[in-house]
Amino acid sequence: MNNKTFDILSLFSGGGFLDIGFINNGFQVVEAVEIQPYFIKAYNGGLKSYFKDSDNYYVRQSLVSHTEIVQQTDASCPKEQERLQKSYTDLSGIIGGPPCQDYSVGGKNGGIEGERGRLIYSYFTIIKNNKPDFLFFENVKGLYNTKKHRISFDAFVKDIESEGYYVWHDLLNVLEYGYPQDRPRIALVAFKKTICHVLQAGGYTLEFDNNILKFEHSDDLLFRWPEPLFKNPKNLNWPAKWKFGNDVTEFNATHVPQLCAESVLGDLTDQDPNQCEFFVPKSARFTQVEEGDTNRKSFKRLHRFRYSPTVAYGNNEVHLHPTKARRLSVREGLRLQTVPDEYVLPTNIPLTHKFKLISNGVPTAKAELIAKEIRRTLINYHSCMEK
Repeated sequence: MNNKTFDILSLFSGGGFLDIGFINNGFQVVEAVEIQPYFIKAYNGGLKSYFKDSDNYYVRQSLVSHTEIVQQTDASCPKEQERLQKSYTDLSGIIGGPPCQDYSVGGKNGGIEGERGRLIYSYFTIIKNNKPDFLFFENVKGLYNTKKHRISFDAFVKDIESEGYYVWHDLLNVLEYGYPQDRPRIALVAFKKTICHVLQAGGYTLEFDNNILKFEHSDDLLFRWPEPLFKNPKNLNWPAKWKFGNDVTEFNATHVPQLCAESVLGDLTDQDPNQCEFFVPKSARFTQVEEGDTNRKSFKRLHRFRYSPTVAYGNNEVHLHPTKARRLSVREGLRLQTVPDEYVLPTNIPLTHKFKLISNGVPTAKAELIAKEIRRTLINYHSCMEK
């Protein structure tokens, strides 16, 4: 079943970082739903360039295709929800992460009552209407581990379960999977109970213990999380702050080079797409902040031989290049979000919107790992059905 594909609907699609992870595992995006005009332009341009130059198997074999966003769509609008219900009656899946500002520790903290916080129920309404085989939901950790918001999250999970799904959820950090960004986020996956029952009858185990799902990783598990490469990577031997402009070129004590910002920033040149796009420095602080000083609210300077703090470039939070007196570039932000270089943002999108897009996105590499596990469950289900 290597060539089998699965139709999915993408909600709150942003620039499509999440979508690429699923596309790379044979999921066909039948429609991407987004309301922000500049994000739509980014999605269409970025995915077009990705499909043109990617060497991914499903892309190169034309097993999946790029579906452009042709109109702004408000996922909270009942008429649009009805349209989606009528248009897609046999979906394999729905993926997406509603805007998170109302649940973010550094955001508005409006919770479920906030204008954007309520969008998790727009997501749920579309799930309820379309009843896909599976769903994937991603959001900030504040929805998960803040007492006020956890009540809303638990109610959200119960509502999904009441529609006939088994639900798995955990905080997953892309850093644990070998990529240099500290970005813990909720990952929620659900499958129809009817699908799970078929798999159970076929000998697969229905398990919900996250430690087993992540670290034992048995082939007998009905669903499992991607297996982390590192446990507690933030506790490894990381260098302290260094004076900006130092002559150090390597740090021998660091034995995990893939978790260092240098691994994704070090080889970039002005010839790389989107690399020359950054806000022009206008402050003396660009030369005063030490390399690795990331504890401040703003003007955080990355360290070449440490991982990046959470990519979040809005609300006056400025991240500085480790060795250059400037902010990070668009391509550097995309690299930290593990977006492939074949994905190129159009030049006519304002920088503010590009950095907001990057900050809001799901790391593509993590999305790809989760999509691989979802595909495994679906393939096993179809194999059981054919016996």
